[in-house]
Amino acid sequence: MPTPQKVQILQETTERLAGVRGVYLADLSGMTVETVSALRRKCREEQVQVKVVKNTLLKRAFHAHGITALDDHLNGPTGLVFSPVDAMTPARILTEFAKQHEKPRLKAAVVDGRLFDDKAIAVLATLPSREVLLQQVLGTLIAPMTTFLAAIDATLRLPATLADVLERERSKAS
Repeated sequence: MPTPQKVQILQETTERLAGVRGVYLADLSGMTVETVSALRRKCREEQVQVKVVKNTLLKRAFHAHGITALDDHLNGPTGLVFSPVDAMTPARILTEFAKQHEKPRLKAAVVDGRLFDDKAIAVLATLPSREVLLQQVLGTLIAPMTTFLAAIDATLRLPATLADVLERERSKAS
């Protein structure tokens, strides 16, 4: 029979994972208390949560949300990293932090239902955020329209500009 503490941890973890698009698993073993604190501080600044939960409880919480792809990666010490705001921010933070401190080791991630290994997470970290990508697409769509409207505006102003130049020339001649 599960203890009340485990039931509470499972319930909290399941609730926190609700609506999260990206879940990352990291091996935090071998990190000093100062390093883990620095990682947590960096994550907290960007609204990313870091939790260490027993693998069996994580597995149950994942299954409650239909995430089964991470089952093979739930072995050894595991830290759960996720953000309710942005799915890519944890990848960027973990990758940058691992470059600086050589830890944590990224195990795997599930983003929008797709499984990513540690190498794919490093690629995800280099991608711009969803908002930036949408702005780039929107800019690409708007650029031709802006150029077209500028050409039409110039064509419509041409007769007025020519009339103004002719008026100045006539006033100089008189």
